[in-house]
Parts: sequence; C-alpha cells; structure tokens
Amino acid sequence: MKTNLKRLTVVALVLVSFSFVNNFSNYTLDVGHTHVGFEVERFLVGEVEGRFNDFNATISMEGEDYTTLAINAIINVNSLDSNNETRDGHLKGEMWLDANTYPEIVFQSTSVKKESNDKYSINGKMTIKGVTKEINFPIEILGPFKDPTQKEAIGIKADFTLNRFDYGIKFNKKMDNGSFFIGDVVKIKLRALTYKE
Repeated sequence: MKTNLKRLTVVALVLVSFSFVNNFSNYTLDVGHTHVGFEVERFLVGEVEGRFNDFNATISMEGEDYTTLAINAIINVNSLDSNNETRDGHLKGEMWLDANTYPEIVFQSTSVKKESNDKYSINGKMTIKGVTKEINFPIEILGPFKDPTQKEAIGIKADFTLNRFDYGIKFNKKMDNGSFFIGDVVKIKLRALTYKE
C-alpha cells in the first residue's frame, strides 16, 4: 500500500512538472518591427533624437501570466544612430558611451508587477558603460494576438527616463547663461513586437 502511494505521488509530481514546463513559452523578438530610441535635451530649446539599430533579446513567459515575463536584452552601442555621423562619433567616444571599452548596453529583468489592466511595471538591472543600476519603469503589454499570418504575438511598449550621470556619462559644457547645453535626463522609447516560438 505504501509502495503504491509513493508511486502515485511520484507520478503526480511528474505530471505537475510536465504541465509547468509545457506552460512556459519563449518569444522571439521581431527586430524589424522593434524600436529602441532615445532623446536628450540640447540648448534648452530642442532635443537630439536617436536610436540603436542592432539589438536582441531573449523573452519568456509562463502561459499568459505577464507577471512572469522575463527579458534579457543586449544593445550594440556601436549601432547608435542620431542621423549625424560626427555626433555619433562623439556619442560613441570615450567621454560619452565609450563603445570601444563598453560595446554593450545590457538590461536584465528581475520581476514584473501588474498595476492595472494592461499596465505593468518592470524591475531590472541596467548596465551602461560598465555601471549597473537597479531600475523600475512602466510597461504596457499588448496581446496575445494573432498577426495576419496567424502567428501568436505580444507587443511591449515602454517610455521612461534615465539619468546619464548615474552611469558615469557626465561630460557637459555651460552656456553663457550658466545652463548646461546638454541635459542629464535621457528619455527612452521602446516598442517591441515578439512572436511565440
């Protein structure tokens, strides 16, 4: 009797484990329909806008529970593009992102919390120029939905800010009125499309 009970317990544990594994899905980032952009104030009257053209991420989630969403993203610093080659060279240079020494920006999520409906907040570790900081920002998760080819997809949108000084990017100059000509706050804009594998 005890032997049968042990066998039933083992079978039950195996079935639960199998169910859990089957309910865990990986998602592929659609790089062609994903945008990683930034914006920084310049001269107090305008903004410099740019984007990164080379990036990737591993994304996974248990079922449709978005609080289990896990993201590991890597951005190639040398893919920075602000539509001005001279400025791009400066931004990739030692005084700014120092792409030669620190070729990647890395984000690794640690937890996701539901705020309301499709609004969530995500915690994670952001590494820029060799400095890692814990950050939190709001994200909007759209889906799951079927695209025109009937593939299952989810969309992720995020708008948040980072202080570049926190990551050792402190180069600046003052204008005649005493104000710095480049802001310390960087606005980040993310628009990602992912497909279930």
